[in-house]
Amino acid sequence: MKVEARQIPFVEAIEFFKGKVNLPTERWDDLMQQAHVRAFSVAGLMRDDWITEVRAAVENAIVSGTGLAEFQKDFEAFVDRSGWKFNAAGKTEPERRAWRARIIYKTNMRVSYMAGRYKQLTDPDVLKYRPYWQYKHSGAMHPRKMHLAWDGMVLDATDPWWDVHFPPNGWGCGCDVKALSKRQLAALGKSGADPSPGDETYQGNDKRTGEMEVRHQGIDRGWEYNPGKEWLHGIVPTELREPLPQFGSMRRAPEPLPPLPAPQVVSSDRILPADLQPGEYVRKFLAEFDIGDGEAKSWRDKSGGLITIDKSLFEWRSPDGVAHGLKVGKRDRNMDTLLIADAIRSPDEIWIDWAAVKSGVVLKRAYLKRVVLPDGKGIFVRFEWTAEGWIARTGFSPEDINYLDGYRMGALIYRK
Repeated sequence: MKVEARQIPFVEAIEFFKGKVNLPTERWDDLMQQAHVRAFSVAGLMRDDWITEVRAAVENAIVSGTGLAEFQKDFEAFVDRSGWKFNAAGKTEPERRAWRARIIYKTNMRVSYMAGRYKQLTDPDVLKYRPYWQYKHSGAMHPRKMHLAWDGMVLDATDPWWDVHFPPNGWGCGCDVKALSKRQLAALGKSGADPSPGDETYQGNDKRTGEMEVRHQGIDRGWEYNPGKEWLHGIVPTELREPLPQFGSMRRAPEPLPPLPAPQVVSSDRILPADLQPGEYVRKFLAEFDIGDGEAKSWRDKSGGLITIDKSLFEWRSPDGVAHGLKVGKRDRNMDTLLIADAIRSPDEIWIDWAAVKSGVVLKRAYLKRVVLPDGKGIFVRFEWTAEGWIARTGFSPEDINYLDGYRMGALIYRK
């Protein structure tokens, strides 16, 4: 009797990937580090239906264990149907397509696999009998020198070094981690873990925002995080990790929703006078982000994503794009202008959901924050941003659960 071998689905890797939310991006660094744990994106794909199609091909590869060749067929078919124009290396169109398919496939497969590995290795029963982790180099023909230097190194599973250096540690990195028991450690001639190599860091800058970044030797920019740990213990609680439903389907938030983080007490100087000119409110808002008159700035929010902040956020515009004054004073919310800035800089939660606009359907980001004024009054602040414009709201009754949860819709991508 002939027995056919079947690949067993990697449940943890599938679970990791299925918890992602589709997010359009123009460039690879529109999202950074832990944002990729929650978001599925392909640089240059700005239409949700296109993202969904490529995602389905990736998910099929992860669930069914199909190889790169099969994924490339799906990718080729998608490019032929959509006419998508993308950036890629290569002199010929077949070379460009092969290069881009390989990047998408290997990045998603490897990150999902290693996130699943982390969940397996941190299972309490596994940690009890295999409390040591060994760094294993991939054996690549052109290795990164530091990855090769880490090969064979054994550290405690709880060593903080793994918070940054648990692979993959860069584009195309195929390094792995092996869990060892005390007996296996002894077989290597070791009586305990090796000395931790420490974390060699240096300063860099986010080219999009100008903000200072901490870079780590041996790790590509944007890969200086542990996908598995961020997935299990990071910016989105497990019970709130739901995919975003398609537009037109029933809008609901995950249940049960936990309370928002405790409201922040703010000082009286965060409330502006009621008699300023509209332009002055705008200038004070922009100053919170170090933006001057006529300037624009990309702001990387707490989820790792980018939004653009400039004076146009406050302009009323007609359908032809012509500005017709400032909307900062609508409904007397001008006094709360700095609280809106606080909601963007330090939100309690960030949600994404669909929004219908005149040009069609877009994704919106909602920044939610509760604050308490010196007089004891509570305020709920909501800032919603889309490529089509923005909405800012402030209001009282912040303890009304139904009122609050009415804005916690779609998919959560950050929680304080």
